[in-house]
Amino acid sequence: MTNAGDTFSEADRAALLADGHRRQRRLDLYVFCALLVLGVAAAATVLIGTDGTDRNDLWLVFLLMLIPPMIGVLVALVFGRRIVKRLPKQAPADPESMRRAKRALRDGHIDDPRIDALARDMATRTLAQGWLLWVGVLLLLTQGSQLAFDDDLAVRLTGAAGVLAALFLIWTQLQGRRRARTYLAGRRDG
Repeated sequence: MTNAGDTFSEADRAALLADGHRRQRRLDLYVFCALLVLGVAAAATVLIGTDGTDRNDLWLVFLLMLIPPMIGVLVALVFGRRIVKRLPKQAPADPESMRRAKRALRDGHIDDPRIDALARDMATRTLAQGWLLWVGVLLLLTQGSQLAFDDDLAVRLTGAAGVLAALFLIWTQLQGRRRARTYLAGRRDG
């Protein structure tokens, strides 16, 4: 009941509750993004400030350090919404069906048409994520250069961990893409 004595139906109540949850998630996202921007700017200011920068100039450094993460967050919010709007509105499959579809991608075939459709969808999505392969290559190049050219042991260890992560990403992407192509082509390996 409201203050005026009106009553809400269950559908109205559910719609109001869903709208409230949606607004709360949006507010949480914006607060998280603001904290992320401030945290990155503060961390960059601390890193720059430790090299002998005058304390009076730290506010200017902080304000300048706000710009890159703010641009990154704005781009992520704008393009993230566009990507989410383009995603298909389908209910996710149950975990057993997902396991069977993954097994079908590994094996190269399945007899169940429902699982076959799910596996084909997974294969198509895997092939559409080709940009992840390029992220792995870029990560490999940047971390490999740190590993090869920096004299600091901590930086070299971080570079080695980055190289291993990049190699793992590239390997999993290549394996997934090979399996997806094989499945969509209808061939069997064995």
